[in-house]
Amino acid sequence: MERKKIKSSRYLSAFALTIIIFLLGFIISNFVNEAKMQKIYDLENEIRVESLGNELVYNLISSDLCANTNLTSYTVELSDLGKKLTYMESIYGFESPKVMNIKNYYSLLLVRHWLINTNANSICNISKPNVLFFYTNYLDCGDCEDQGLVLTYVHDKYPFFNVYSFEYQLDNPAMNFLKEKYNLNSARLPTLIIDDEVYYGFRNKDFLIDKLNLIEKSNADI
Repeated sequence: MERKKIKSSRYLSAFALTIIIFLLGFIISNFVNEAKMQKIYDLENEIRVESLGNELVYNLISSDLCANTNLTSYTVELSDLGKKLTYMESIYGFESPKVMNIKNYYSLLLVRHWLINTNANSICNISKPNVLFFYTNYLDCGDCEDQGLVLTYVHDKYPFFNVYSFEYQLDNPAMNFLKEKYNLNSARLPTLIIDDEVYYGFRNKDFLIDKLNLIEKSNADI
């Protein structure tokens, strides 16, 4: 009889311990999820504030384009916004409506920046080429990631040109206009646009260095 009581006590203790472990796991999981959601919420607010700030900076630069064209604050802020967007993609995934909405808006900010630099090149006697890079994370495009890595490598080594990266699958008036203007389609990604010339498919670093005349620009900068 005593043995049965001991066994029953052991079963009850094991059951109680299992319940406690389960409850602790549940509490910790909820805490982690709440902390994660709060971080995401804070990040979304930061992106909204920075987006509004970028709009104001755009207006300020446009008011005196040639005097303000060398300011780096707008470019740095856009770059920081892009990094935060990449972080959001890692949390939500590429296909999240939340990510796509912010990504669409970010693409419009990039188009504005491209227009500023394009106008500066023609009006202010500046020679800094612009490269539009169309890629996709949603379709089978093995060369897209490689093209992005090559562009990053070349730009880090020769920072004498601007790169604007656009997800082909984005759907907004500005992106649709660019896709129609340059006759882009998903079957020919990655695609580069340099000085209004369209280049379909992967392009290596030697092509970019030669096409953008980067060695000469580098020597002139010394």
